[in-house]
Amino acid sequence: MDSPENKQFRWPSFSQWKQLPRVLSRREKIILPVLTIVFAISFFSLAWGFYLENTTIVPAKGGSMIEGMVGSPRFLNPVYADTNDVDRDIIQLIYSGILRTTASGELVPDLAAADPEISEGGKTVTITLKENVKWHDGEPFSADDVVFTITTIQNPAFKSPIRANWLGVDVEKVSDSMVRFHLLDPYAPFLERLTLKILPAHLWKTVTPENFALTPLNLQAIGTGPYRIEKIDQARSGFVREIQLKAFSNYHLEDPLIDSLSFQFFETEEELIGEATRGTVQTFSLSQIDNVQRMKNPAFSPYSFSMPRYFALFFNLTPPANQGELKEKGVRQALSLAIDKEELVQGVFRGDARVIHSPFRPDLFGFEEPQLISGGADKEKALALLEQEGYVLQNGRIAKPQLSGEALTRDLDRGDTGEEVRRLQQCLANPPAGGANIYPEGIVNGSFGQLTQQAIIRFQEKYAGEVLTPLDLTKGTGKVGPLTRDKLNALCFSGDGEFIPLIITIALPDQPTLKEVAEELKRQWEAFGVQIELQSYAPAALEREIIGPRAYQTLLFGEVLGSIPDPFPFWHSSQTRSPGLNFSSYANRTVDQLLEEARKTFDPIKRLELFSQMQELVLADAPALFLYDLDYTYFVSKEIRGVQASVIADPSQRFQGITEWYIKTKRVPK
Repeated sequence: MDSPENKQFRWPSFSQWKQLPRVLSRREKIILPVLTIVFAISFFSLAWGFYLENTTIVPAKGGSMIEGMVGSPRFLNPVYADTNDVDRDIIQLIYSGILRTTASGELVPDLAAADPEISEGGKTVTITLKENVKWHDGEPFSADDVVFTITTIQNPAFKSPIRANWLGVDVEKVSDSMVRFHLLDPYAPFLERLTLKILPAHLWKTVTPENFALTPLNLQAIGTGPYRIEKIDQARSGFVREIQLKAFSNYHLEDPLIDSLSFQFFETEEELIGEATRGTVQTFSLSQIDNVQRMKNPAFSPYSFSMPRYFALFFNLTPPANQGELKEKGVRQALSLAIDKEELVQGVFRGDARVIHSPFRPDLFGFEEPQLISGGADKEKALALLEQEGYVLQNGRIAKPQLSGEALTRDLDRGDTGEEVRRLQQCLANPPAGGANIYPEGIVNGSFGQLTQQAIIRFQEKYAGEVLTPLDLTKGTGKVGPLTRDKLNALCFSGDGEFIPLIITIALPDQPTLKEVAEELKRQWEAFGVQIELQSYAPAALEREIIGPRAYQTLLFGEVLGSIPDPFPFWHSSQTRSPGLNFSSYANRTVDQLLEEARKTFDPIKRLELFSQMQELVLADAPALFLYDLDYTYFVSKEIRGVQASVIADPSQRFQGITEWYIKTKRVPK
């Protein structure tokens, strides 16, 4: 007989298990299911904990995103897109450039296979292109497409608004996978130009200049970007109501995680806000500051993108006739000191904007803030500066005594002759300006000689506080400059006691936020005593009738520096005429030289040193009142993740990291 140790264990059969309830007591019948459930829960809890501990959540492909926009697309075509915000936004997703800007602001290869090769001191830039890149229609991308896009923009027959960016640049096809750019001069910011989106030559090369803006290809766009056009919903009126995009399966970089994008277009921000409130759009932006500030929907997260730009009031130093008050630096400095920028930012933007003191944006590009910064308004100092320019505070208004028709109108120096010198000598020979203690000889012959020069020196030293001290001088110069002339005119040619008020005219775009800023400037200046006239224009009319011919006394406007800042178009003396962007008609030979050197310098540290030097010189000359900058705010549904706020040169660049945005997630082993 086998011992118990030798007996083999046998699992109960199914029929035996069926008998289990018969052999259990009532109490055991209750306990057994409870223990079984506890065991199951414990087992699955341990298993789930093990799974969670050994896996991690990662973005997954899938999902759809709906963006709301105000406006409608016209030209999904890089040749023309620069004038329309909606066009630029969608082009960012459909097309690719040679280089692209990352979410961190770095320029990296896109259609290029590697970083640009720079030679000949920066005058030659060679690009090796990626191979096996496909257009959305399956055709291969090549160097021909790059050459076609650049030469089309350069051709004046196509009337591209960005033609000026490519003048003086020769593009050469070296091979199907290599292009070479030849520049007339080294130009460090040229690399940023290589983010230009490229057109497919095989579709566009047969389109004539006359039809280039009319062809359906302007909406039925074919690119090499991360998304392709799936569907366009267009009303009979031509207004595009919706564009649907689909992730491009043959994209040459990392595939997008969000599978499809839909852009819905609205005529007003109020319509867009209504749809966002109803939850029918997931992403959007607003241009009107009041709408941004009242958008408090908890379903959306606001992302603030900094931009290398500034808004300023530009003083026209070559103004229209009868508006020459701002030619005098003292008047410009006084007007600047009379404005409290912090009060403006709080009043108009409720603190959501930042005060700007420099057009070079040291806060973004990493060099020292300017030393020539006043805190808030200094109205006492402002009034003192205006008094030096011949103005007085009369009945609460800043005004200048009206001069007679015989007043001195130009600078005078030894060797000058003529009627104006004769009037100068008469003024020096008689009270209240002169007399025996100033011009004892009293000769009035219209010839500015040694005796007249000595009389001017005595006059200057008598009124040193008004004509010498502001120039940091202690001894007379014997020359009749602006301060000396103003004092002579005030004493000898003051007219019949009438006063001419200081009146400043501000031209600006008919845009709600800028109109609020202009009203605040007017409020502060009129409280100080300066009369202000506001003139707002539709954008096209402002460009054509006011900015182009420089037909303004002051201009309230904004300027964008770019990711690689190039202040040359804004401050070089060669850019004072349209299409240049030197809105102040500013000219300073030293600043010109620094701007030219900065353009040729590829060393970023050296460029920042040059910017710092320029900054001090420009601010000392006071060609503009630099006011504020405002972040670009982008509202994103909380179900969309992966969005990174960064510094962007244009609102369309908010999409530069869109391939990393996601809705779906999954778990993978750690």
